[in-house]
Amino acid sequence: MTDERLNWDDILEVGRGGPGCGLLKIDGREPRGSYRYLPPALFHEGKVYASSFVSGGFMICIIDPETLARQEISPRLPYARLKAIENGEVVYFDHHSGDSESRLAITPQKPALRSLAARLRRR
Repeated sequence: MTDERLNWDDILEVGRGGPGCGLLKIDGREPRGSYRYLPPALFHEGKVYASSFVSGGFMICIIDPETLARQEISPRLPYARLKAIENGEVVYFDHHSGDSESRLAITPQKPALRSLAARLRRR
């Protein structure tokens, strides 16, 4: 479910006829990094789950509402609009039109893999 602690600003259409992504604010503060997020974001067990727009698609991530640190938990996906968190999995719609769903197990990347992935994305 969405939460009143989450707000969206500056929602812009991503591509012609594409979804609207905006600046996510958690308790009035923006997560670290310059990312746009696809509504909705979900609070679950003290963390915020969101789909961030990246070059070539979307990545599902976990945001700590206290530190505003963002951690990616998915590979780059063509589309990912979050629906729910169920049984340790993120349930998301995987197409902009239609209601096709996919699931992703909630397993944050290990620190070594996270730093390697960040270095590869900078290239």
